[in-house]
Amino acid sequence: MTALFPLRFTLRSGLALLALLLGGAGCGDDGDDKAGTGGTGGAGTCGGADTSGCTVVVSPSADDTTKLKEALIGVTSGGTVCLCPGTYKPTAQLSLNVKDVTVRGLGAGVEDTVLDYADQTQDSNSFLVTSDGFTVENIWLKNSPGNGIVVQGAEDVTFRKLKVSWDAGSVTANGAYAVYPVSSKRVLVEDSEVVGAADAGIYVGQCEQAIVRRNKVYGNVAGIEIENSLDAEVYENEAYDNTAGILVFTLPNLQLKDGARALVRDNLVKDNNRENFAEEGTIVSYVPPGTGMMVLSSDRTEIRDNTIEGNVSAGILVLSGKTVDIILPSTPDPGTDPYPEGTYIHSNTFTNNGTAPEGILATLGLASLENVLWDGYVSPAASLGNPLCLGTAPLPTFRNFAVPEGGLADMSKHTTDATAHECTLEALPAVSW
Repeated sequence: MTALFPLRFTLRSGLALLALLLGGAGCGDDGDDKAGTGGTGGAGTCGGADTSGCTVVVSPSADDTTKLKEALIGVTSGGTVCLCPGTYKPTAQLSLNVKDVTVRGLGAGVEDTVLDYADQTQDSNSFLVTSDGFTVENIWLKNSPGNGIVVQGAEDVTFRKLKVSWDAGSVTANGAYAVYPVSSKRVLVEDSEVVGAADAGIYVGQCEQAIVRRNKVYGNVAGIEIENSLDAEVYENEAYDNTAGILVFTLPNLQLKDGARALVRDNLVKDNNRENFAEEGTIVSYVPPGTGMMVLSSDRTEIRDNTIEGNVSAGILVLSGKTVDIILPSTPDPGTDPYPEGTYIHSNTFTNNGTAPEGILATLGLASLENVLWDGYVSPAASLGNPLCLGTAPLPTFRNFAVPEGGLADMSKHTTDATAHECTLEALPAVSW
């Protein structure tokens, strides 16, 4: 064994000298993080991962909270914070307020680089970003006691190839939101997987210009929620085994009063029949299990070319804030229009929806319900014409609950005649920037 020592020493010394001559740095063999020096090495404690293009490289350590905070504070605008493969265990919220920063896991797959917040004892959110130009990718965030990755008041934000989950499964004690951009502009959420959020897995709130695409969401209360946002496009996602697959909501008493122009297309929304495990008393806690999609108070929502199947309460549920006030009275907000106008539902494929209504819909006492359900409220202004268009024949099965006429209490007021809604509207354009 002793005869090998000089050879090992020589090789390590030679490699170190070569690295210095080349000006490269990365995760060194001694486990030190080379913060702010640029990573070009491909070996060392980074498990052979390529650190080229990294401004800061971090490895798991005995004090992950400090190491990660130092990296996020020390990185300069335009830099990239790289996390070597392994499991990090922060005990407090991580924060970033530097512009144009990328945080990237260097593992071959998303599950190779893990931020596990099971031991978090400080703060509620796990990762808070308040700067423009933020990108996070190729990281698995687990067990957030509050919200997962929160981006607030930023522009040009990208969430890419992430996984967010909770080891406890789908329980109320989990964080409410996993991927959570709010009050932001030009938001992209793509190629990610979210499991177990106690409100919405992917939540886009009070944002302008948002794209949510090619994600897989399951085991959440709501798989994807677009709330009080303008110009959003939700496409090619898989939403299954949630309480509800995709929600488009406009709620009162928020800073951004309007919600309009959400294009929901080419998604697979199936078997969203999970028991609702949201915190009691919240709006989402009243969403009936077995809901494929739900539109609440938002204008110009277009739902087309989706496959919607196996959702036992409804394929698509369209409600006014007036109906929600009957179920869950809220503080009046004169700045928010409660009426959904110009909802355009067409060219979808419906299979085996409404076969065993649950939650509030079960109180109607009907053994089955139709694919598209509407509460019948029409805005007095009616600025967008027909409040609900179902395209051209063949029309989906349909039920108008006629709530304004007392239909919930008197089902003789209901109608299942969809012909009054045989119409077309101008298609929404794709969102781009």
